[in-house]
Amino acid sequence: MSNTLKPGAIIKDRYTILGDLGQGTFGRTYLAEDANRYQERCVLKEFAPQLQNNYELQKAQELFEREAGMLYQLRHNQIPCFRELLRTSIGRKNYLFLVQDYVEGLTYHQLLVQGQKFREADVIKLLQDILPVLDYIHSKQIIHRDISPDNLIKRNSDNKPVLIDFGCVKEMVTTAIVQSTGHVIGTQVGKRGYSPDEQLRYGKADGTSDLYALAVTALVLLTGKQPLDLYDSYHATWLWQEITISPSFKSVLTKMLDNLPKQRYQSAQEVSE
Repeated sequence: MSNTLKPGAIIKDRYTILGDLGQGTFGRTYLAEDANRYQERCVLKEFAPQLQNNYELQKAQELFEREAGMLYQLRHNQIPCFRELLRTSIGRKNYLFLVQDYVEGLTYHQLLVQGQKFREADVIKLLQDILPVLDYIHSKQIIHRDISPDNLIKRNSDNKPVLIDFGCVKEMVTTAIVQSTGHVIGTQVGKRGYSPDEQLRYGKADGTSDLYALAVTALVLLTGKQPLDLYDSYHATWLWQEITISPSFKSVLTKMLDNLPKQRYQSAQEVSE
């Protein structure tokens, strides 16, 4: 905890830390103000994997910086813009931050915790709003890998869902560490219950894996229950008796949730149709 940046800390004479947004896989996430953009708020995600020495960390950082170019391709109104990779030293510690836009709003998980109920029409609207975003990132050969209510924010300004916390970033970091150091780290990309079997067991993911996780998210919002309470792992089936929806919507979700990737919709656009 001694390495946690305190409110008021200034980074590179530009970013002023406002608060700590929590611990991520490879470091803390901070809310900050950007002096170069009229004190506009932004998010700083720390890249600080636990490695044995500074040489290993630097090699992993260099590879991560090289690979992270893919993030700058993403220019979509419902994805926080990735601004820069920021390397700096504070005291004796070296930091690498991923800087991105801050989205004002609550995650769908937070909305559930607050007691909000989602009707079928609400969830269909969510899918209609987020499927074009998935179609966009998949066209860039980017798979999110970690779709869940935690990683969808309902934006205050227009109530649109915004997709955050790309699991592919964790994947890049893990790959960077393995390739630069030879150390295999036990970092699972995706969430148990949300991610499909091929992703959790074998580390394989494609566009249909994101569609699967989105369908699980839909079930969680509809019922207020966690995925593991809605799934019969012994028979590998979903407990549809727990879920009251129209036959047509059930048909769509069932196809998105097929255990075999080839049997799912093959694109986000196909679901929309």
